[in-house]
Amino acid sequence: MSAPRGHRSDAIVLRVLDFAETSQIVHLATPEHGLVSGIAKGAHDPKGSFQGGLSLGLLGEVEWIHRPRTDLALLRSFRVKDGLRGLRDDLDRYAAALYVLGLLRDLERPALAAPALFLAGVTALKAISTAAPSQSPLWVIVFEARALAACGHRPELGRCVVCGDEAGRDVVFAPAAGGLAHRRCGSVGPTRSLGVGELAALRRLYTVRLPELVAEPPLLADLRAMRAVHDLFLPYVLEREPAGLRSLPRP
Repeated sequence: MSAPRGHRSDAIVLRVLDFAETSQIVHLATPEHGLVSGIAKGAHDPKGSFQGGLSLGLLGEVEWIHRPRTDLALLRSFRVKDGLRGLRDDLDRYAAALYVLGLLRDLERPALAAPALFLAGVTALKAISTAAPSQSPLWVIVFEARALAACGHRPELGRCVVCGDEAGRDVVFAPAAGGLAHRRCGSVGPTRSLGVGELAALRRLYTVRLPELVAEPPLLADLRAMRAVHDLFLPYVLEREPAGLRSLPRP
């Protein structure tokens, strides 16, 4: 019988549960292997391979091996590359980070590579950790947009999802349909009206490169419109309300 195959990858710690007296069950996001769930035996040993235990939001490099007849891998080590200490310095930062970690866990899939989703998570967590707490709402929205696009759930913002014609001016965001709809076409479920400026800002969120978005951030009114759109859209994508949505810092 061949020995279990080992893996090594960059990782984000998404969830940690204490197991027995010294071990932890850990859920990780990785770029090439998707969601990895494993047991870190002896994690609380300060002299062990996990430096006294893992905590939420760590960025690092994990090594593990798959075990037969179980969904839990055996974690061999975790080397911290960035502890993101700034996340714990402010309640708004921490709430934003918890939400990002929870949404990552919802969108990641075991054994399914998702490098763009992983990169979106790393970028958002680092930004939330270092930027002013007042910028947390922006970085959460940026993460949501890039995460949705990475998972194939990017909303249709160019044409009416009902009739297929160009969206034009008199449109609403219809989350159940997956994007914009003309008022005249009708749609199922709740909708959100969008002004011309709000629609332009929402399109820019999904298309512009990140440095340009940072250099010229959305206006506060447009940011609030984006938040309202995502508040409606994400429950349809996940088929439930994302954990932590109601406790997010609001723009």
